Amino acid sequence: MKKGAYTIGSLIVLLLCAFVFVVLPAFTGGAEPEKLPPFGKYNGKAIRYEQGSDMQNFAAQYSQMFQAQGQQIDSSMNYYIFNYAFNSTVSKMAFTDYVEKSGFIVPHQTVNRALSMYFTDENGNYDSRAYRQAVNQNRAAVEQMSTEIEDSLFAGRYQYDNFGSQEEILGSEELYGLKESDAELDFISAFGNEKRGFSMAVFNLSDYPDEEKVKFGNENAAKFISYDMSVITCDDKSQADKAAKRIAAGEITFEDAVTEYSSKIYSSTEGKLNNKYQYQIENILSDKSDMEKIAELAAGGISPVIQTASGYSVFRSDADAVQPDFTNADIISAVSSYMTANESGTIESYFTAKATDFTAEVMKSDFDTACAVMNVSNIEIAPFPLNFGSATISESVDTSLPGLTMADTNENFLRKAFSLELNEISEPIVINRSVVVLQYTAEDNSQPEEESSPTILAELAGYDADSAQSFIMDSPKLENNFAEVYFNSFMN
Repeated sequence: MKKGAYTIGSLIVLLLCAFVFVVLPAFTGGAEPEKLPPFGKYNGKAIRYEQGSDMQNFAAQYSQMFQAQGQQIDSSMNYYIFNYAFNSTVSKMAFTDYVEKSGFIVPHQTVNRALSMYFTDENGNYDSRAYRQAVNQNRAAVEQMSTEIEDSLFAGRYQYDNFGSQEEILGSEELYGLKESDAELDFISAFGNEKRGFSMAVFNLSDYPDEEKVKFGNENAAKFISYDMSVITCDDKSQADKAAKRIAAGEITFEDAVTEYSSKIYSSTEGKLNNKYQYQIENILSDKSDMEKIAELAAGGISPVIQTASGYSVFRSDADAVQPDFTNADIISAVSSYMTANESGTIESYFTAKATDFTAEVMKSDFDTACAVMNVSNIEIAPFPLNFGSATISESVDTSLPGLTMADTNENFLRKAFSLELNEISEPIVINRSVVVLQYTAEDNSQPEEESSPTILAELAGYDADSAQSFIMDSPKLENNFAEVYFNSFMN
């Protein structure tokens, strides 16, 4: 079982319970905190970055944490720090609301016990003289520290009860947090014990041969007719009609009408249509049959007003249409782009047939020989467990291998891979932009190094914390203006 890094949710709940009160200088890029607008609201309460605010304290804590890890705090990292601080503030506000509904009150003894940690002697024991000295020198600062500790303990009550704490009973059982049975821990500890290794042949959809593209192009030649057009596009029909009438009456040139009327959504600033192939023009028409009105224009001809996806347009033919030449590399490239976007099934079918031929060859000889005959690589996949989504509590398939991009979230791939008998060949499997064939070649039931229950529990608590944060950040109670305020206030 592999150990995962801290997740955002677990970082947030850790910071909620960390008594860090030293506020570092704000990385505001010239913005003054007291003049910043709210970054949003939660349950009607503004989320502000200002002196002494939760958001500023969280930003300081994240900055300290990343600097301690050797990270350089630049403009890019600064964005993440503020984003994490915003999310932490929202989580704390939500946690506080939940705890308030429970009627919980932080006992004075608990506050004093936490406060005493900051006044100790060289042996780590509470030092009353150090406390009295601090009170005499700056009573207000000590009282503020006490208030902030109480505030953190109050919000932290939600964290403790749901995600656990470091406090234990008799030095072994956690005092707080959701509990798991021994059977559940045993199940999780054994998760991933069964691993499977495979040989894999990959047919990349990007290798679709030019001769097949040319064949498709010849069968659908009209789609690749090239047009040289200018266009005027207006938001409403009345404006487009007005522009067309004035052009027809000679009151205004087409070029001047572009300047006066066109939104230029489909054109350059001079009015030249951005796309030239027929299939591209059809894609912007509300009714594809209107393509006939455009295709029949002679050079210099102007179309009637035609409804397009984003308004109403008037087209002008600037030159005669050009029939496609499928020996031209640009035309073949256009066919390839069209097929990738609109005919992926045709490409997949071609390679599925190739993969089926490969399987037949394997049956006659073996996997390596079939790879040589079909000119594909034999990619060895190291044994991995059935782990959808690459959960950190276990190993997972190596998605960096050719053909396995996003394979860890492809249910069809995982189901078929783990349904095979040893040495059995799979049917062709489509994964992202590849068609693959697997042979189940190795089983590994060796026991991994045992991970302790506290480590497993910490990882599960991290999952719970992430789920809680996702729920809170999607709450209708949250008004999230973080990106707008940050970029307007800090990046200008």
